[in-house]
Amino acid sequence: MTLPLPSVMLVDDHPLFRQGLRMMLLSSNMLQADIHEAGSVTDAVAQEHWVNLVMLDISMPGCDGLEGIGQIRKRWPGAYVVMLSGHDHPELMRDAVRQGASGFISKALEPEAICAQVQHWLLRSLGMEQNIHKASGRSLTPDAKPHAEVLPLRQYEVLKMLAKGFSNKAIAKHFGLSEHTIRNQVASILKHLGADTRTQAVLVAQRNGILPATAIK
Repeated sequence: MTLPLPSVMLVDDHPLFRQGLRMMLLSSNMLQADIHEAGSVTDAVAQEHWVNLVMLDISMPGCDGLEGIGQIRKRWPGAYVVMLSGHDHPELMRDAVRQGASGFISKALEPEAICAQVQHWLLRSLGMEQNIHKASGRSLTPDAKPHAEVLPLRQYEVLKMLAKGFSNKAIAKHFGLSEHTIRNQVASILKHLGADTRTQAVLVAQRNGILPATAIK
């Protein structure tokens, strides 16, 4: 018996972006998946497909992505919902997570990095996140960059602040956290990226598409 392929739903009101992302994912080395499209949350939830992962634009006319997270979760209770946005501000990211999003991907990332992050979330939705890396540290996809996988949301926010030159004290004040917490987050980021310094971590993130080049000050 052949098992059905995992399914991804792309929800974005811009057909060119949606279709371009679909073609990019189909041509990449990510896990094989059925990829469906919708121009709105209403169109998405009206489709008959069962989906494992929903890639949802954060800003759309009418019912936008943030408002639509609840509808998506009601329609597909077990699916992961990952937001897409051209504006990766920490406030937007926090709002998305508060309303039930699993994660956040910036449209400003390089295509290869977006594909790697979609693969990451698809693996997580299938309960296969422990298999993202083998003992060698390589991705399941042979040509994927070793550090292209997504960071946890909070660490990604902190990394963005590091790229802008903020100190631990300033970052702690921005997020309303202690400096000790931020130091731990920075240490985790350095370990995740295999970097020895903050500057090196930002450069590694830039090189591997986790941060857009414009984020480096």
